[in-house]
Amino acid sequence: MRRRTLSSLLQDTSIGYIVAKYGPPAVKFLVSAMCVCLVTVDVTTNNWELNYVIGNGNTLLGPLMNVGSSEALEKTFSFPIERSIGSTSTVGRFMLNYTLKKINVRDNSMYVLTGDTFLIDNPLNDLCSTLKKTYQLPTNQTNVGSTVKLATMKDSIQYIRGTAITNLLYGVGTPPPESTKHDELISMGFTPARTELDLRVTTGVVVPPVGTTSYTNVTMYRFYPRAFCTGCEPVSELGMTVCQIASTYNATTKSLVVTSSVANYGQDHVMGFMLERTGTTAGSLYMRGFCVLFVMAAFATSQKTVRWTDGTTLTSWFKKLTHMVSPTLLRHPCRTFDFSYFCFNSDVFVFGYVFAVMLDEKACNIYSRAMFSWNKNTTASATSAWVFVRILAMNFRWMWLNCLVIKFLKWFVNFITSTRYSGRNRVVACLNFSSPTFVYIAGLFFIARNNLLNYGLLDSVNLASTTQPLEGISVNIFNSVLFRGYPSLVLLMLINVFVILTLDGVVNHQWWRQLRQNSLGRQQMYNSTSIIADLGYTFIDMDEYEGQVVLIPVRSLCTIQWFLMSQTIRFGLPEHPSVIRAMTSKGATTMNHSKVANSTMSKRKITYLESEPVVGEVNDLFMVAQDQDGYIHLYNALRAEVQALSMEVKVLSDSTYKIA
Repeated sequence: MRRRTLSSLLQDTSIGYIVAKYGPPAVKFLVSAMCVCLVTVDVTTNNWELNYVIGNGNTLLGPLMNVGSSEALEKTFSFPIERSIGSTSTVGRFMLNYTLKKINVRDNSMYVLTGDTFLIDNPLNDLCSTLKKTYQLPTNQTNVGSTVKLATMKDSIQYIRGTAITNLLYGVGTPPPESTKHDELISMGFTPARTELDLRVTTGVVVPPVGTTSYTNVTMYRFYPRAFCTGCEPVSELGMTVCQIASTYNATTKSLVVTSSVANYGQDHVMGFMLERTGTTAGSLYMRGFCVLFVMAAFATSQKTVRWTDGTTLTSWFKKLTHMVSPTLLRHPCRTFDFSYFCFNSDVFVFGYVFAVMLDEKACNIYSRAMFSWNKNTTASATSAWVFVRILAMNFRWMWLNCLVIKFLKWFVNFITSTRYSGRNRVVACLNFSSPTFVYIAGLFFIARNNLLNYGLLDSVNLASTTQPLEGISVNIFNSVLFRGYPSLVLLMLINVFVILTLDGVVNHQWWRQLRQNSLGRQQMYNSTSIIADLGYTFIDMDEYEGQVVLIPVRSLCTIQWFLMSQTIRFGLPEHPSVIRAMTSKGATTMNHSKVANSTMSKRKITYLESEPVVGEVNDLFMVAQDQDGYIHLYNALRAEVQALSMEVKVLSDSTYKIA
């Protein structure tokens, strides 16, 4: 009796039958739904234009809306002497004036965005302690009962030592004392990485009677501009928190002393951001919108049977472009492709989406890391979960970079090698995922993207303008907080993706062995930039073709040809002559009975079922091959090319072909 595997045994029970029959389609549907949801979240809630048009972020600008310069700021608010405009460096004052100008001019060169609200329930997200200072009051506001507005300002340069990889390998060094100056920091291996200015302003505080302590709640607004090179235009984090302060009045020095300042635990910190509104950010939005519309149109096309195409009819670029989304359809349903397969495997969508992602990477990096820094210190809640989803959607963009890197490597390896025939380049064969599931597994790395970028900043120290004058200290953008994390991130990304490719090859080695012995499988593995190989193939055993013949509906074959010819780059490698001779000599006769092997979207173990007739009327073998121009043709065992008209008859009857 033939050995029966777990899959075949499962089908002997009603529950097992349901799992075996509906499990793989359900997994495919859930994976596709996850892809759709994350892209939708990214295109809508992480849409800078939409966020800006809604306009809720403008609330965070309130205290400075009529303050147009640093001089006006000094007249409006009372500062501590050591945290005043007078103690600010030249670059710090430039960032202050730049931010004030953008708030008041409103020339649409900046996005004013809302972030989210974050629960304050621990000292890590309590910003109020910085108000605990002594404030010199203006001469016209020294009377008891007068209302004054308080402000503090800290100007500094952030220094970084090491990267994520060096911190991982050697650990984080001992932090230097706060009083350490520039030359000492450089000698210790630190590099200037960011200029920043932290401005906090409050609503009015009533001057209490002499000898009494006044307790009151004030709203504190935060304006936190930072720049990633000296003289570069800054971006600003915005914030709003309610603080409970205790204050006394010193009539001798005419000053207000804030003896205590803490946040009201249980209330929220509101976070927002001011980002540059440039042609690249707008271009990214339009490009992402175009890519989403394109993939939806192309995927909708793939759900119908596409007419088998003679490559010689695609004589112009216009016809080739039209063929991408509007080929000739035969109006019969075809469910060969799922949405995630299309998103991760279409060259057009992958390249276009990565291009859009790179245009928006600076804004996305700054915004997502600010959100992440707040969310990681917040107690788990529905709000923090939603913020996590938004951050995940932004990080999810890099999954297409994974796909583009593999597609490029596949094309590059084929280009630089002298391989003459399909199926002969082992390196190219390794650059394939079996299914979208492994693309998602490789993408799990990006969940920790912000953790990794922040891990490279652990060994940091701030040099304040009150410790040393900051004039003459330059920040190189390539050493900045913005850029310095990318080399480690990209290196670990490549290691991760090659580990997953290796894991995929090991887990599904038997399935890969069968696929590379099939001419249709070779078109995907060796002869195009397609990087996802599984299309639900059903392998059958035949005389002298054990487990390498694919039984495929003609409708699916036609649509696969369209996908490869319109959505990928073909290499134009012919089949090896020995393969053609073997099929010609062995393919004239076939078995009427076969052992069927089903391909699933998970672990691909070959499942042998009871012997049963092969569905279909034609017993001849067929071979899929490319010509030197990359056009895909179908040949029978007599080396005669199958024409589109004869295939249309098979499409009408929903017949199947056996591809060797």
